Amino acid sequence: MSCVSFREESMREMALRLSLEDENKRKTDRSITHERSIIIIGSKGVGKTTMVYRFLEKEESPKATIAMDYSFGRKAGKSLVKDVVHVWEVGPLTSSLLSAAMTGSALTHSPHHTTLLMMLDLSKPEELWATLEECLTIARSAMRMSFDDNTIKALRDCRKRENNPKNETHEGETEPFPLKLCIVGGRYDEFKEFNSDRKQLIGRALRAAAHALGAGLHYHSCRDTSLVRRAKDMLSHYGFGSQLTKSVCIDYEKPLLVPVGLDSFTQIGLNLGQGRNAHILESIKQMYVTHVPQTTKENENPQDLEDPANDPNFREPIIDRLRAQREEEIGILLQEMLEGRALKIPIPEPM
Repeated sequence: MSCVSFREESMREMALRLSLEDENKRKTDRSITHERSIIIIGSKGVGKTTMVYRFLEKEESPKATIAMDYSFGRKAGKSLVKDVVHVWEVGPLTSSLLSAAMTGSALTHSPHHTTLLMMLDLSKPEELWATLEECLTIARSAMRMSFDDNTIKALRDCRKRENNPKNETHEGETEPFPLKLCIVGGRYDEFKEFNSDRKQLIGRALRAAAHALGAGLHYHSCRDTSLVRRAKDMLSHYGFGSQLTKSVCIDYEKPLLVPVGLDSFTQIGLNLGQGRNAHILESIKQMYVTHVPQTTKENENPQDLEDPANDPNFREPIIDRLRAQREEEIGILLQEMLEGRALKIPIPEPM
């Protein structure tokens, strides 16, 4: 091998090594990044897609999320490199789908720059806490599927330092959720018509849960211009790292706005003391469900679980025709099996 070819090979190896180092740094750097992710889960039909479309300034009409939707936005930053936000909206609350979003976000940046946004329907108090619990259970399961124990511990330790940079001891100190977390109360336009006692009960419970989890709390309505603008600012903060307003609203007659770290159990009017998050959240739950019993999934209307294939918004003529043809074939074969004329249903080989 000549000196020239040897030098060229060395340059290729050096370029590959530098590229891999840059990629590894991008995926692990917890302080500097040009890419961030927002993963959105929560109540069905609460306006998650509409909020995302308003943030990304999409013109098309929102459609129901069948499984998971991915979109992204770009914004000119301080350098020549544009900032990018990846938005993952998960439809059905399943740990596998949420894990896919978490794993996908970790392909381009450190999980320290991923925010989980839980959107709850304020207009349905009888489902609110059950949905919050379901979201938390699914999220914790998805995290275990996506990250190892050391990564989860590093995320939690980082969140502790962010929420308490001076390492001071506070009353009711709790364990924050490992990922950055924000609770959004949707459909405020309907919720504001509730009586004052009901609004205060729900507001206190959500403030307490958000504080226990180290999360922000925002009320939202796609029908209120000021709240749409406020949601854009909130998503821009989590998606592009822009400065988030430090203003706070804890008046239960107005849409609540409580950024991370600016609340306390004393301000909320609760004396929960210190303890494990599970015990604190259970105490908050009992305070809430005593006044607002929660419905279970067994009580859901079957029409709410309608087959999406019957929705005209998701028609695919070719696929629908093939599906109908296959269902007809299976029906005929099942009849033949019942009559003893066929032993089993043939399964076609994959293409």
